[in-house]
Amino acid sequence: MHLALVISVLRAATVVVGGGVHGSSAAYHLAKAGQDTILLEQFPLPHSRGSSHGQTRIIRLANYGVPQLTALMADSFGMWRKIEQEAGVSLVRSSPMLVVTDDAKMMARVERSVREGGDTPQRPRLSEVNRKYGSNLPAGNLTLIDPSAGVLMADKCVATLQRLFREAGGRVVDEWPVERVEVGPGGAVEVRGPRGRVRAERIVLCPGPWAGPLLAKMGVHLPLEVRRISVFYWRIKDQATPTVSFVHYGNEYHNYGLAQLEYPGLMKLVQHTGPVISSPEQRDQRGASREQRTKMQQYVREHWPTLHPEPVIEESCLYTMTPDEEFVIDSHPSHPNVVFACGFSGTGFKTAPAVGDNLCRLVLGRAPRHDLSAFRASRFAPRSRM
Repeated sequence: MHLALVISVLRAATVVVGGGVHGSSAAYHLAKAGQDTILLEQFPLPHSRGSSHGQTRIIRLANYGVPQLTALMADSFGMWRKIEQEAGVSLVRSSPMLVVTDDAKMMARVERSVREGGDTPQRPRLSEVNRKYGSNLPAGNLTLIDPSAGVLMADKCVATLQRLFREAGGRVVDEWPVERVEVGPGGAVEVRGPRGRVRAERIVLCPGPWAGPLLAKMGVHLPLEVRRISVFYWRIKDQATPTVSFVHYGNEYHNYGLAQLEYPGLMKLVQHTGPVISSPEQRDQRGASREQRTKMQQYVREHWPTLHPEPVIEESCLYTMTPDEEFVIDSHPSHPNVVFACGFSGTGFKTAPAVGDNLCRLVLGRAPRHDLSAFRASRFAPRSRM
């Protein structure tokens, strides 16, 4: 039975838009800082329509992005552990990760980032890797093991952040779509939607794939693309062969995999891209993943012969991509009480505790804990107009 939505006016000191992992983290940090905070989510919780759902995500020290990302990733490790302790749950499982690349400069950055994060990378030979895992990774590639890497239990992480947020006094309001955000005289914020209005002193926007249109209404125009990603699970031929989490990055490939965990006898392998869609509502259109499926079948046949080359399970999620595949974390140029984070490009889940902490600090007018210069929206000028 459909329940009629209640039209109302809600009030809080701070409102967070978006109940994914980054919005939930920001809300959690705000509540812990003593802020009266509302977390708005457009869909009924939990749901699988955005980018934070699913059972697993890789967490790692190995960084092949901008240098400023290394500290965010390393600090998030410790913050996830503190969240585990506070909640009394297990969110992180150890799973050393293999990095494979034909780019020597990138491998040097990866190796340096693991050391800066406090661990010692291992450098096995490609022949050793292929022998151990039954893989057939191409000659000329370099290999590294990030021994500190692991797997985040994704759905559990989001639910835990929201639970701790509630326990700290926060309010979660789901089924509350946001149509626009207005900032009035003196900086007062009003969030408008079909269910009513939310009035607050400040706002954090983490709208995921819906970021582009919502921010554009506030005069922030970012070059974001939403891509539909197909997540495939492949049957393991011989259970005696060990599986490994990995990233295969180079001129020809950008694929990743996770060691056997969610489904017994299956390993997750995914291509780190997908077709651009005009709106997030198109995610579940039939046939959108045909090209990805064909490419991944060929990749599995050539490089992971220990797997059957036909996926047995397909799931989907959305990546919100920036042109340089790095995040956007910034304040509105005219309203410092409006901050936003988006464009996590399929690599941001692991950093949610540190990102949420920095968003909390920014919106409260405090100095961020990390160097966020590489994540400013202005780097896209003149393509971005603010």
